Amino acid sequence: MERKKVIFDTDIGSDDAVALTALLLSDRFEVIGITTTHGNQPVCNTTENALRLLSFLNKDIPVYKGCNQPMVRHLFKGRNANTIQETVRKEVDGEVITIHEPLLPLPETSRTCEKQHACSYLVDTLRDAKERISICAVGPLTNLGVALTMAPEIAERIDTIHVMGGGLFKGNRTPIAEANFYDDPEAAEIVLNCGAHVVVNPLEGCESCAVYDAKEIEKISAIDNKVARFLSNEISEFIAREKILFGDWIDSDCMYDYAAVAAMLEESLILEMHNETAHVDCSGGMADGALICDRRGFDEVKSKVDLIYRMDNEKTHQLLLDLIKGYAEA
Repeated sequence: MERKKVIFDTDIGSDDAVALTALLLSDRFEVIGITTTHGNQPVCNTTENALRLLSFLNKDIPVYKGCNQPMVRHLFKGRNANTIQETVRKEVDGEVITIHEPLLPLPETSRTCEKQHACSYLVDTLRDAKERISICAVGPLTNLGVALTMAPEIAERIDTIHVMGGGLFKGNRTPIAEANFYDDPEAAEIVLNCGAHVVVNPLEGCESCAVYDAKEIEKISAIDNKVARFLSNEISEFIAREKILFGDWIDSDCMYDYAAVAAMLEESLILEMHNETAHVDCSGGMADGALICDRRGFDEVKSKVDLIYRMDNEKTHQLLLDLIKGYAEA
């Protein structure tokens, strides 16, 4: 079976690492490039994390450093004060704890990123593509938003844009906005309505299938190869940091970005998906960054956005286990 080509756009932290590992271990897609962006950490960190993970997995894929700030939201200094944000960092005994660690606990690498900027790479690659290329974007959508603004015609060369972002009925960074969309609402609006087919896996879709607790972590650890050891430790530490940030009641967490990759790898995992008119609030007010879906049914839906509501929990977990088992250590 010929593998489909995909570009992976990421602000790589813990769940991104799980997602990218799963994608690289699959034989369904060929990752032709990785573009990095701000989000979980500054882009210098997310780029280093991507390079470290590729070295760890012995994969030779070019990495392109992208944007370190949103398209425009950073220009409005008081914008963050207009809504209620969740705490994402805390100082404990002089140590700053963040949801995602600054650098993945992997060996340093001598690999470096490409000189070309991620946005230019996206434009040039899609313009010159002889076949349609998919994009999997699991961070703020700044790189894609800029690329589509530079050259709107590249949307015609995209097969599907698979996005982890938004919330159907809730948020996590704010009461109604999910972190990736909140970090660059204008870019998210551009991407969702660029004319390409977009599949969005929002908070609810991810949480229906990719929550990991001690029992699920043990299943990964039991495989006992270097990938299993890395991922089981990474998920465990992710939960430990969130316990410090949000409370002792936390004993599990969702690997959101992995859910988006799983839906791309195996469409049969999707149990409920709806085609809906979708926009992102860019008002700068209380709903800033919120995913807005028109479900009133007044007009015929002509949207190219498909929203995942629910996935198969057991099969999504099993997919990751199978991919890890299939890894052959050098």
